[in-house]
Amino acid sequence: MDYFNLKFHNTTVKNEIFAGIAMFMAMSYILVVCPTVLSEAGMNYNGVFLATVCVSGFTTIVSAFYTKLPIALAPGLGITSMFLALATGKQPMHWTSLLLATYVAGIIICGFVRFGVYDKIMAIMDEDFRKMLMSGIGFALLLYGISTTGLLEKQSGYYTLGKIEIIPLVICIVSLLVIYLVKKMNKKGFVLVGLLVAYCAGICVNYSEAYQLTGVSVSEYLKEIFSFSYDVQEITLVMFAFPDVIELFSDKQMILSFINAVFVFTVVHFFDAVGTNIASFDAINSGIDKRVKGTVSLKRAITVDGVGNVVSGLMGTPSVTTYGESVVGIVSGGKTGITALTTGCLFLLCFFLSPLFTSMATFVAAPALIYVGFTLLLRFKEFDRRKKVPFIFGICIIIYIGISFNMGNAVLYGLIFYTLIKIVVLKQKPVSHWWIMLIFAALHILLNLV
Repeated sequence: MDYFNLKFHNTTVKNEIFAGIAMFMAMSYILVVCPTVLSEAGMNYNGVFLATVCVSGFTTIVSAFYTKLPIALAPGLGITSMFLALATGKQPMHWTSLLLATYVAGIIICGFVRFGVYDKIMAIMDEDFRKMLMSGIGFALLLYGISTTGLLEKQSGYYTLGKIEIIPLVICIVSLLVIYLVKKMNKKGFVLVGLLVAYCAGICVNYSEAYQLTGVSVSEYLKEIFSFSYDVQEITLVMFAFPDVIELFSDKQMILSFINAVFVFTVVHFFDAVGTNIASFDAINSGIDKRVKGTVSLKRAITVDGVGNVVSGLMGTPSVTTYGESVVGIVSGGKTGITALTTGCLFLLCFFLSPLFTSMATFVAAPALIYVGFTLLLRFKEFDRRKKVPFIFGICIIIYIGISFNMGNAVLYGLIFYTLIKIVVLKQKPVSHWWIMLIFAALHILLNLV
């Protein structure tokens, strides 16, 4: 029984597994970043790591079987940063309250899909706006990949020039050359080959640093990174760690802060999920565009995102979301849920091989992110340059997504201005229900002011 429609997509299990491995390797940096960021909010590092492994693996596997598409989920980098900002800001919220807000936001997102809000928003988007989102994701991946080598540095949410780090830069350049050469040879899995080169080089770099510090032998080092070193009970330090609800709602300011957190998590995550899923779907082979662009498939993907929010709140992480790095798997040849299934299983495998991935430098994913990001950014050439105002607006959207990595705001506010441009400049008839975006934007601004 061909559950994943391999024949229809003209692919094989082998190709899908290789694509899934490439997708996982491009995403694995979150296993280090998420616990590191949340530990600053007072959460247990090891507990968050294990929770990230479980949530990412579980939701990605569910997505594989429910959507049958090559998309993977993990705690979002932007949402994680926002989680920390709310936990350590001028009026800080305890991280347990933010987990409850994540849980509630997931229920609301599922409601958006169930009661038609999602359908109305999708009806506002056209092909040009979707291309903007895909090119924006490409620019974001390109800049992030470069930043992991040290050439760029992110400060206060935006990129600045960084310091040249020779070793990461050399590894990145060599891996990119490998990707280029293997592709020129018309071999499948060229992105995976480049990633494997970078990962092996990363392990060598890590061993060299460990040897200089401790004099550890190769055998001892390999034994350490391929061992299970965490106490499973540590996950209970963040799992189901909800606050005292009576205490939370006993103070007016705490109630307002909680409502704001729920709204921010809901709106940012919902529009981020819509934008990222669209960009991922549009990156899939054009021969199956009509199939994967259908609202049923997109609905299922957004539903998984909503359910993932609920699971994240329960397990002890910020909300999972569809990753832009899913495109790495798609470009590597992934076309079905087997790609996502492979990625999900590899996430769960990290439960037993945690030292291998927590010791891995983020720059090892740079070659894939740079290559895929540049490939997607080239889709910008498909814009109709005769429509000057929409063309300039498209450039602005791409630059904003790339620099800020904020897909949620790009969809929320970008869609409003794009619709106004079509109405005022191009004299087109407004799409039904476009005013819904104005309501979201007004509430977003109002709560931020409060």
